[in-house]
Amino acid sequence: MTLSQTEKKAVLKRLHRIKGQISGVEQMLESGRPIAEIFQQLKAVESALHQAIYVVLDEQLKKQLAAALVAGLEACPGECDDCDRLNLLKREFSKFDLKDVIELLRQIDGSITESKSPVKTTTRKRR
Repeated sequence: MTLSQTEKKAVLKRLHRIKGQISGVEQMLESGRPIAEIFQQLKAVESALHQAIYVVLDEQLKKQLAAALVAGLEACPGECDDCDRLNLLKREFSKFDLKDVIELLRQIDGSITESKSPVKTTTRKRR
């Protein structure tokens, strides 16, 4: 899978911001700023990097979940015990946060591999 143009722009924007923050930290080090200020800026860089990672993971894992739901629905064309649950997951898809997506992928992928019939899952809506 590759990033869409929108995803790529979002990640690049974050990376450019991170580059600027790192340059600022370098200047702070060179000018002898207090370690507490440097630490604070490094934590900001760390947070920005985590956000960039989240953008990539969130979009890619949501695409994987969508593919897994499609595969599950194809393996269960309206006749399995979990068809209603899969359709509900498909409808509620946009409300899932990253943790939900990861857990649902584990459950759906594992159940398709094991039995060709997805297991029942619980969902949490994004707060």
